[in-house]
Amino acid sequence: MSEKVKVRELWYVNNKKLLNRAIAAATWPANIGTEPVSHTSLWEPNENGKFDCDWEVTAPGPYGQCWTSTTRGDANGTVVRPAPGVLDHPENWYYTEHETDKFLFNYAKTFADARVNANKGYSWRDLSRFIMPLWLMKGLRLADNGREICSEHVAQWMVDMGVLDKITIPSPRRLCKAVVLATGSPLRRLIDDAVVRDGNWKKVAPIAG
Repeated sequence: MSEKVKVRELWYVNNKKLLNRAIAAATWPANIGTEPVSHTSLWEPNENGKFDCDWEVTAPGPYGQCWTSTTRGDANGTVVRPAPGVLDHPENWYYTEHETDKFLFNYAKTFADARVNANKGYSWRDLSRFIMPLWLMKGLRLADNGREICSEHVAQWMVDMGVLDKITIPSPRRLCKAVVLATGSPLRRLIDDAVVRDGNWKKVAPIAG
């Protein structure tokens, strides 16, 4: 029997920050019925396979690490960071959790690590993919193959782990729903584990943020 590892996808909702509101609003028309997710990360568990996290600390510790592409301070572009430094406001985070084959996880991690090492910064141009087709982006020379956005990075993890088929870059809103339906994992609030969407994407409780 193959060894398994649990992974979490993290979904950020913040209706108070202008950039997050703008991303959620711009991606809503094509994704009616989704939650206002504006950022996403993949949370790798600690060496014991746990997702323990002390919300009061920011230093590295036995909390696992988060993979994403971000505009946050010095951690600009495709990065991997200790979980406490990412999850310092747990009230704004939601998560899905599922098991995957450890071989596939390590396979996906190898490619993710290569993308981190080749980091050239955050891809602001790729945000245009939410509002125009790829052929038009290429025609306007907006397509950016050297940089990533958060949902592009996490979606590639999902493809490499065999969770999703090869897809174009989704918005965080669309990726969240796709992962829930593909894994059957409920969407939960990180701060108290309350379910807001079940594994079939049925609404259970209001989302905050």
